[in-house]
Amino acid sequence: MQVKVCETALQEFPADILVLLLPPAFPEALQSLGPDLRDRIREAWEKMPQYPRDSLVLLSQGEIKAEKLLIIKVPERVDVFELRDIYSAAGREIRQKELGSSVAVTLTGLLDPALEAEIAVEGIAQGSYLPELYKTSGNHKKVEAVSVYHLNPQEVSGALRKAELLANTQEYVRDLVNEPASRVTPAFLVEEANRLARETNSLIEVLTLAEAEKMGMGAFAAVARGSEQPAFVVKLHHEGEKRNQELCLVGKGLTFDSGGLSLKPWDAMTTMKSDMAGAAAVLGSFLALSRLRPQLDFIAVLPLTENLPSGKSYKPGDVLKAMNGKTIEVLSTDAEGRLILSDALCWAVQGGATHIVDVATLTGACVIALGHETAGLFANSQEWKNQILLAALKAGERIWELPMFPEYRELIRSEMADIVNSAGRSGAPAGAIFGAMFLKEFVPEGIAWAHLDIAGPSWLPRGDKKIAAGGTGAMLRTLVELGLSF
Repeated sequence: MQVKVCETALQEFPADILVLLLPPAFPEALQSLGPDLRDRIREAWEKMPQYPRDSLVLLSQGEIKAEKLLIIKVPERVDVFELRDIYSAAGREIRQKELGSSVAVTLTGLLDPALEAEIAVEGIAQGSYLPELYKTSGNHKKVEAVSVYHLNPQEVSGALRKAELLANTQEYVRDLVNEPASRVTPAFLVEEANRLARETNSLIEVLTLAEAEKMGMGAFAAVARGSEQPAFVVKLHHEGEKRNQELCLVGKGLTFDSGGLSLKPWDAMTTMKSDMAGAAAVLGSFLALSRLRPQLDFIAVLPLTENLPSGKSYKPGDVLKAMNGKTIEVLSTDAEGRLILSDALCWAVQGGATHIVDVATLTGACVIALGHETAGLFANSQEWKNQILLAALKAGERIWELPMFPEYRELIRSEMADIVNSAGRSGAPAGAIFGAMFLKEFVPEGIAWAHLDIAGPSWLPRGDKKIAAGGTGAMLRTLVELGLSF
């Protein structure tokens, strides 16, 4: 998608469709239109119900260059979340109804122009995405260009460059998550990491399974041995000015999760190609941050494997040893994400990271608690937690803090080993907290760490008015905003 700012008069705006978000105060920008078209817009606007109930498509009848107008009535006050949803719904309508491949936008004036311009582009991109990777016919024409009308281009040009990068990167992340697991294997993601390293002039280190075992990554290795697909642990390092690697993003990369020997029901496996959504978000964030803030020194760590049953699979009752020496009793091989993340966190700490955030589709319990709109946030540092919450607010992504009180340490207590990875198939209360308490064991005191459980928002089982079903690219924007604030 290409994005530009345009100060041309509205009637000369080159686009297939002009998106008009009309607040109660009729926008001044429309005063430049011819009286006939302006009257038709006003008449339609007055008859329309309040958003989000409806929108209206008008033909311009040759009075302006854009063939169609998409009119949406908006309230007098909107916050960044609601405005993003409005633009996303507009993008989805444009794509589904095939209203055009080039879109023009006029800003409402309800928010800061640069902020609204960024939200408009990202929202339209998010809504217009459809996961039609393998359709052989009937594909909807993509939105290829978005132009934003503003009389002072310099005021919004920086925001639009950022929005264009994030829009295209989010499409890349969503494609990765939507691809079948037979294509997006651990080796495929290593190829992508190598490509991004070349494009961003970054360093990359790739551990094979044998090399990971030699380094003491017993938890990761146990999960990986069950699959015939080669497994890897990847570290990307973008060298900035300070070269201290303080910031580290860790992404769970389970390219398919069958549950291992603790086999999932068949219907619970149908979306398990998306169990690498954390790794996909981290890859996208690495690319975007390297371009938006090339002076930032940071690393990304990706444990990449499948979790499958075989004669080499680890078993319930096994005791594993992680890279930091802690022993783990296995009660369920379907609690594997925390196992591969434990060694990834240890490697990040060993590399000198002082501020870590891991992103993982970790628990169904978090979906039950927060649904598909919101990610769960856990952290061992209030300052680091606040920084992440602020980044999410700027990014327009919903996250919610969940507790890690000392009493919850009892959840992971084991009679056999240092800790236990699961309560077993019967489950336990506070499942999302269980997972976070487990991960916390692999981050020493004094290192700021946060865990984002994105099991809910990373995948939508069915589309809605705002966004298509499938991978969403969740937390990409938040991780980028976090890096920009670092």
